[in-house]
Amino acid sequence: MLVRDAMHVGVISCDSSTLVRDAMRMMNEKRLRALVVLDFDCALAGIVSEMDIVAARLVNDTGKPWDQLTVGEIMTNRVLTVTPDVSLKEAAQILVKHRIHRLVVADPEDLCKPIGILSLGDIMRYLERIDQAGGNAC
Repeated sequence: MLVRDAMHVGVISCDSSTLVRDAMRMMNEKRLRALVVLDFDCALAGIVSEMDIVAARLVNDTGKPWDQLTVGEIMTNRVLTVTPDVSLKEAAQILVKHRIHRLVVADPEDLCKPIGILSLGDIMRYLERIDQAGGNAC
């Protein structure tokens, strides 16, 4: 079982200058829980999640109104990546060890180029599909 088996292929992204309200709108329209943040070179700069946006709206201590904040001000800068050929077990261990909800899946030739996302939910859905098909995931 590899990351490629469970990941969402493709990413919806924004840049760090995107206003938080616009990122929220994009996430709601596309029914996403996170957006990948790319820098000017289209390289991975961070990730902004629902939790980041809720925190920006409800516990914002920057002194700026939440709707004037940019994604760059609230995003998680330290993003962990894996390649599609990493085992799901290893990816799950990374998620648990770092207490995060998702990993950016990167092109094996260019780790700054995101090609998908793997979330805890993706892993759970994949394991459920295997169970329903009568396979043994463990």
